[in-house]
Amino acid sequence: MNQFSTDFADFSPTVYLDCAYQGPFPKVTAARLREAIELKCHPVRLTEPDYFDGPERVRARLSRLLGADRDEIALTASATQGIGIVAGGLEWKAGDEVVIASTNFPSNLFTWLHLRRRDVRVIVIEPRGGWVRPEDLAAVLNSRTRVVALDWVSYSTGVRIDLAATGELAHRHGALFVVDGTQGVGTVELDLHALPVDAMAVAAYKWLLGPYGTGFAYLHRDLLDRLDLGVVNWSAVEGSDQFDSLPVDRFTLPNAARIFDTGGVASFINLRGLESSLEYVQAAGVRTVNQHCRRLLDRLADGLRGGGYTLSAAAEAERSSAILGFQAQSLAATEALHAHLRSQHVAVSLRHGMIRVSPYLYNDDGDIDRLLTEIRN
Repeated sequence: MNQFSTDFADFSPTVYLDCAYQGPFPKVTAARLREAIELKCHPVRLTEPDYFDGPERVRARLSRLLGADRDEIALTASATQGIGIVAGGLEWKAGDEVVIASTNFPSNLFTWLHLRRRDVRVIVIEPRGGWVRPEDLAAVLNSRTRVVALDWVSYSTGVRIDLAATGELAHRHGALFVVDGTQGVGTVELDLHALPVDAMAVAAYKWLLGPYGTGFAYLHRDLLDRLDLGVVNWSAVEGSDQFDSLPVDRFTLPNAARIFDTGGVASFINLRGLESSLEYVQAAGVRTVNQHCRRLLDRLADGLRGGGYTLSAAAEAERSSAILGFQAQSLAATEALHAHLRSQHVAVSLRHGMIRVSPYLYNDDGDIDRLLTEIRN
């Protein structure tokens, strides 16, 4: 048992190696949520700060986690919503081009494909080996490219792309670089101000251990002025905390990403849960999370080598994340192995014909050894 395992529920008899599917609440988050539910049960206890202060506290924590400014963060309900802020906010012309990868998670796929109805050309790269190589991206970029939209970490293979090199390549062609960071944020240290990333959308219920239905979008300050706002969230209007006296005909919106906050952003139940989990992640340290998960996945990779299994490129240090994918000699064999693991209470996912393993702080060497034992069986 490691020092973190008691911070979470007891998963036995299951070995839970599937944080990329759903990040479990730490016990402190579950307790904070119970407090929030009590407020809903007894609304007389709710005060105005419960609504207006929560979003700003979460925004402040996210800014420190991302290496960004608070004014560059919009609170959303999903990664899809974050992607939609950019796709729906830019002005498009017929013949504009967007580049995506077929292996993107659906949140970073279908919103872009939907732009074809506006005569935008959407180019879909078919990655070799499960990840987009710079040379494959360069081959499709030109002066008409407006957006390059890719996943930072592949949700199926765990391969992590180089944000600096990819973003610089996009910018060299005058394109925006939009990233789904869901499977990377919280497990790999990040300084967005030091990277050529224009927007990043994240769902917070995986590696940030937040409630389902929480997320955020980072919108670089230089991008904000280029995005149209279709729906005004009244809580984003200047002076919204004094909503009885808000002007009707002449209102002011801040020059900040919060104008794109999701409706109901002041959900004190979801926000208290997310805030507590962010506190936990930051107290543990992203570097600690990364080192712990990488050590466990290296142990897994060592145990799989020589056994007839193919590892994803995430087994290579420069493309590693907190996820590792592997497959048996055939799709049928991989599917059968996955079914066996689930039947033996080893929780992993099957994605694009690969078994996906995604440990977290609550896992230890014994969990990896149990997985390897069941694989050998």
